[in-house]
Amino acid sequence: MPSKKNIEEVHVLKECIDNSNGLVFIDYRGITANDIAALRVEIGKSNGVMRITKNNLINIALKEDGREIDENMLIEPTAIIFANEDMPSVAKVISEAAKKNNKIIIKGGYMDSDLLSASYVEKVAKIPSKEVLLSMLVTVLEAPISSFVSTGQSIISDLPYILEAVKDKKPA
Repeated sequence: MPSKKNIEEVHVLKECIDNSNGLVFIDYRGITANDIAALRVEIGKSNGVMRITKNNLINIALKEDGREIDENMLIEPTAIIFANEDMPSVAKVISEAAKKNNKIIIKGGYMDSDLLSASYVEKVAKIPSKEVLLSMLVTVLEAPISSFVSTGQSIISDLPYILEAVKDKKPA
């Protein structure tokens, strides 16, 4: 029979899964407690949360959430990182940490409910942040409007000359 503590942990994991835009699983063996604490701070700056819990409890929470599971992601000690807002920024933090510390191994994850391999998590890390993508969208949308306004101003500024030319062409 499952303990009350494990049942509560599965409930917390399910809530975190439901409230996140993405998940990343990492192997953290050999990493010092200070490095884990620093990684948690960096993940927190990207609106993510890192939890270390038993693989079996993660497995149960994922199954209860109806997600496809890659059993290879839940072998060896596993930390689960929840991306609460912007999955690419959290993936970027983890990817950079893995480059700095070769003991951090990305196992895979989820973006929304889609299962991602470790290589896809790395690809997601290369996607610009939500703010950058929004600014790019604004720039793309702004260009035609600016062009239209510029053309309109040109016509208005040329109007007196056009009217004067028409007036000169008319016989008196």
